[in-house]
Amino acid sequence: MEYCVATFPCLHDALECEKTLKELKFQFQLIPVPREISSSCGLAVRFAPELLQDFQETIMKYQLSVDEIHILKERQNRKSLLNLLKN
Repeated sequence: MEYCVATFPCLHDALECEKTLKELKFQFQLIPVPREISSSCGLAVRFAPELLQDFQETIMKYQLSVDEIHILKERQNRKSLLNLLKN
């Protein structure tokens, strides 16, 4: 399984992104930040890799603050991480 995860500088930014994505009917889930990305608590947005370009266009258009975007790959109970964007 493969999915994208976007993290945010603060909780307010995560909630602002959630609000915007809901209004646009974007397919996503609000999740805790995966341990592979950070040991601190916080919220992240999870979405399908095929929506990556749409997500990037949305954050640019609506000037949403995103800290990092990653692709997580799960295979045989192991996760690998690819960092796509880091601010």
